[in-house]
Amino acid sequence: MALTAEQRRELSAIASAPLPALRPCSDQAFDRCMAALNVLPSRRGGADEAKVLLEIYRRQLGHLPGAQLVWVVDTALVRLRWFPTIAELLEIAAEWRRDDEHARAQARAEATLRHDRQARYDGAMAALSRGEMDQGAIDALPLLWAQAAARLGWLVESGGCFALPRPAAQRIDGEAA
Repeated sequence: MALTAEQRRELSAIASAPLPALRPCSDQAFDRCMAALNVLPSRRGGADEAKVLLEIYRRQLGHLPGAQLVWVVDTALVRLRWFPTIAELLEIAAEWRRDDEHARAQARAEATLRHDRQARYDGAMAALSRGEMDQGAIDALPLLWAQAAARLGWLVESGGCFALPRPAAQRIDGEAA
């Protein structure tokens, strides 16, 4: 089923809208995550240094949402051999993808738009391959589609305008080929 222009606009709005910000991890959850990382060997000193480092890590990573921080810690525990640096944790954090209701709705909208665009492209290319598209529809094609059809020999270009090759155009206009 092809989408209407209005449906495409609505889905485009969903797909391009910024996702709502997630709340940063709570201090308690942050402390639990950092404690989980302590199973990795460390090259650090005593308890005083550990307190200072925890606060430095909190300043640099405390903005992360709880779900992201848990994922980062789980990934670090599998991937790393030593207690990670802030830079290593931020690199892992950059790999995380949200999977909440808003992110899933956005992904569905993007997928629906991609499928609709592909179906419209396929339909246009099929009609052009058969020489069954009128000039108004050809003029309305996105430029990249018209250029692709021209490369395939289904359209000819002259001065930036595209048209069916002459024999097909004559058949559509009711002329003898």
